[in-house]
Amino acid sequence: MRRLIIEISSKAFSKIDPAPLEKIRSAEVLHFLKLDQQEAAIILRVEFNEPNISIEDLFRDDLITAQLLEQEKEGRIYTYFIRAKSAQSVQGGPDLTASGGYFSLPFEVKDGKVKITFLGSAKQVRDFIKLFDQVGVRYRVVSLTDARFSPHSPLSNLTEKQRRALIAAYTFGYYDVPRKIGLVQLSERLDLAYSTLGAHLRRAERRLLNHIMNES
Repeated sequence: MRRLIIEISSKAFSKIDPAPLEKIRSAEVLHFLKLDQQEAAIILRVEFNEPNISIEDLFRDDLITAQLLEQEKEGRIYTYFIRAKSAQSVQGGPDLTASGGYFSLPFEVKDGKVKITFLGSAKQVRDFIKLFDQVGVRYRVVSLTDARFSPHSPLSNLTEKQRRALIAAYTFGYYDVPRKIGLVQLSERLDLAYSTLGAHLRRAERRLLNHIMNES
């Protein structure tokens, strides 16, 4: 799995996302709860340039729902839970989830630049970059490395194939209640045999449970 970090000017990013970023001093995704072609759900911390600006000024409110979780610094910094029917409906432009792969942190807007972190196979990384080339958005590759996990992270106990299967299962809603995707559909998305994917998930779950039980 590869880890790509790219940087784009806020002005250039408007070709992908029409949100008026000039109203934002800074924004940071704290958690990706879900982000795929069907649904987007994130925890976002944002600081506005003026105290009378709200999240509704950035998105069409018929496309998203935003719940205020916390407010600080005289009404200029907010933490929101944001949910949309699809990632593309939030972006308003090309669907950045179309290449597959996963978004990670950091994902932020600061000092007039947008920084995006993307995890995926070498092919998924190439396809992701092509999305920007297709719409003529100039970008700077900050880094492109093998994805590494902290030795303190439970994911470090898994093989790359197990991590890929587990992250995909979580991202696409296999562990949601009610379940949003079945094992057959997930195996088709990942181009894996049904039995192979099931084995990866069982082994990953067992390793994570062993880690949790031994730490408790």
